[in-house]
Order: sequence, then C-alpha cells, then structure tokens
Amino acid sequence: MNASVLQEKLLTALVGTGRIVVPRPQMPVMQYVLLEATSEGLWCTTISPEVTERRFIAAKVEKEGAICVSSRLFTELVLSFPPGPMRLAAHEGALEIQSAGFRATLPSAPASEFPPAPKKDKKAATSFPKDEFLAALSRVLFAAATDDGRPILTGVSIRQAGGHLVFAATDGYRLSVKRLKINLKTGVSYIIPSRALAEVVKAGEGEKEEETIGFTPAESGQLAFTIGDTEVFTRPIDGEYPNVEKIIPTTHTTRLLLGREVLLRAVKSAAIVARDNANIVRFHIEGQTVTVSANTPQVGENQVEVEAKVDGEGGDIAFNSRFLLEFLTNFTEDELLFEMTGSLNPGAFKPVRQTADDSYLHVIMPVRVQS
Repeated sequence: MNASVLQEKLLTALVGTGRIVVPRPQMPVMQYVLLEATSEGLWCTTISPEVTERRFIAAKVEKEGAICVSSRLFTELVLSFPPGPMRLAAHEGALEIQSAGFRATLPSAPASEFPPAPKKDKKAATSFPKDEFLAALSRVLFAAATDDGRPILTGVSIRQAGGHLVFAATDGYRLSVKRLKINLKTGVSYIIPSRALAEVVKAGEGEKEEETIGFTPAESGQLAFTIGDTEVFTRPIDGEYPNVEKIIPTTHTTRLLLGREVLLRAVKSAAIVARDNANIVRFHIEGQTVTVSANTPQVGENQVEVEAKVDGEGGDIAFNSRFLLEFLTNFTEDELLFEMTGSLNPGAFKPVRQTADDSYLHVIMPVRVQS
C-alpha cells in the first residue's frame, strides 16, 4: 500500500471510526483500524462487538493494498502531524507515515485478520430524511437500557405502522416514543442496538451537507446506514420488543403546562440533595404551582417552586431525578405538558403541539415513597 492523503481528512476519519474502539477489546482485532487503499481512495474501518464503521477519504493511491494498525496510536500520531499532505507506505510488518519533516513507523498486522465489511443489498435500499431521522433518534436513544441484563431493551424498536415510522426505546422504567410521517417502499421492523444508532447520530451530525441517510440490508443479516462518506453496519437484535402501547397512559386527572428551562433548573437543584437518597425528587402540585423538592436525612432539604398552568386535581408524585434530567436535556422545545393520574401511575411528558404526522411521548414510572 502506498498513498497520499491530507492530514485533516485522515484525522477526521480516524476520530470518527475511533469512537467505537473499546479500551479493552474482546479480540485483538478490535483495537485496530483497517486501512484499505483502492483505486477510488482510502477506506478507514473499525469494529466493535455491535458496530462496524467505515469512512472513505479521497486519496492519491500509487499502490493498492491494506494494512491494520493500532487505532489509538495511529490517531495520536496523525493528530501530532501538521496539516497538509501525508504519505502512508506499508512495508513488511509496519506502516511508515511521513509529512513535512515528520516521520514515524508503526507495527502492523495483516489485513486478513480483519473481518470484511458486509456487502449491501442495493436492490433493497431505501433512505430517510437525515434531519428528521436524527432528531427522532435523539428523542428516544437515552431511554434505552445500557446494561445487558435484558438485551432486547438495549435496542431501539424502529417499525413502520400506518404510514408512520415509529421509534420506541425503554429500559423498563421509562419509555420514549416518536412517530414520523414517512412513506417507505419497503416495510421496516427492526430492533437496532442503541450504541449503533448513537454512532449513526454522531456520523450524521458530522455530514452537514447530506440531506438523506441510506438504509440497506446487508449480508449475514446485518443492516447498513450510509451518510455521505460514512457507513455504519450493525446486526439487529433478535426477539420480541415489549408492547409499548400497554405502557402508555390513556387518561389523566391532572395536566400541567410548564416551561422546560425552569423545570430543568428546579430538578437540577433538587437532584443535588437527592443524590444520597436514591435520586428521589418529588413533585407537589397545588393551585398553579409545582413544588420540586428533595429531602435526604443528614444531607439537607431543597424546595423550588415552579409556576405552571394546572388543570385538574393536583397531588404528589416522585421520580428518579436522573430520568427527569435526561429527558429534559434531550427535549428541545420551550414548553411541555405533564400528565398524571395519582402518585402510583406513570407520568407522561409531551410537547405542547403535536400533529397527526409528527408526535412524541415520554413516560416515566414513579417512585413509591412514604407520605
């Protein structure tokens, strides 16, 4: 392999693919980046237990070939080099890097140790509007489980239903559901690892000029997301996703209209005291005020009064402050609706304005506390 590439372009690709490299990999190959020089240019590829990511870079290739080097070390070296052209040359057992007086050599591994990227089924390809798709993912990803106790819950359910694309994520304590009006030629129904979709979001945010995200089934049962010069492959999770419709409250006895920023500030304040008391934050709703409070013996007490437009009987309910903070941080609108039915039933958070083509709902299970 012998190729010339711009340091800025190579560094961007290495940082992007390097995000999925785990610190202590299950297999040595997972610490490598695969460099493939082809007649078209240079491909950088990394893998993790759930994701394969490839990034293409325009390059002048004098000799085609492929080689594996440490992703972390190679990225650090490229970062230390000055902007401008870099020359990459593979020798037996090593990669030589040169640029403007800088020169380094890294030990390499054969490209044959790296599993090949799955081939995409271009006949079954479809696409999504990028901004809408990424926004929908951002509304639900944080609600997916992060531990592997119930693997099915570490994924996000994406399915086509009645002319809508429905995104759903839950960890058993909270639920986010986002519906988008998207007409697809082919049906979609997958449970996709949330870690893979988080990488799709990051890659999509970096490809600012792209308007669509390609979605294609690939060999070995994998799926491919394509955004500009980036490809993200992952394997869907097998199993039956929980029936989220059974979790969604259908009635309420109290509804509040709240400002997102003032509620976020109140919950942040109460969460400081709640840290040593299972993160429990209470809402007391009376009149046109919500009192957000936390009380931890030997630590202290905190109360914040938040003005709200209240319709209904009011009452008390308690939540895990971490769940509230993650929801409010990912909720982008200035105002929100909160609906509840007593202290033991789930609380529902919604945007003020929803349409038949675009809707969102976040549900949090309450914490049972003594009066």
